[in-house]
Amino acid sequence: MKVILTKDVDALGENGDVLDVKLGYFLNFLAPKLMAVRATQGAMQDREKRLEKIRKQAERKFQDDTAKAEKVSAISPVNVEAYAGETGKLFGTITTKELSKIILDKTGLTVERKQINTNEAINRVGQFQAYVKFSSKVTAEFAVVVSALKEDA
Repeated sequence: MKVILTKDVDALGENGDVLDVKLGYFLNFLAPKLMAVRATQGAMQDREKRLEKIRKQAERKFQDDTAKAEKVSAISPVNVEAYAGETGKLFGTITTKELSKIILDKTGLTVERKQINTNEAINRVGQFQAYVKFSSKVTAEFAVVVSALKEDA
């Protein structure tokens, strides 16, 4: 079934794209969330009228996301201290929620924890890579350096 996306959908397409999707996917996911409409003749004509506006919005969003990504990349490396055992294993894990708070403190940007990804669990002392996905085209990368917290004797 042919549909026109009304919002950007990860791993599917961007606002204004005309795609072929399965009927169930459209009825159960895209349509209830107002992410797509059926590609009828009237909808296609409306899409053509909106295309320039969609392009301008996409360009503006890309520029905003790029600026945010540069701010986040500039804070690299992020130093985090946590309690650890003698082997270097932390007594817990550095979560994406904590990384989100660090980004907010250092840059003033509000980043949801769902936008942050680490390739591995940050549960030991060392250096790790973290990624913030602002959109399908813009991702920021920053280093997280975890060191053991010194206890006062």
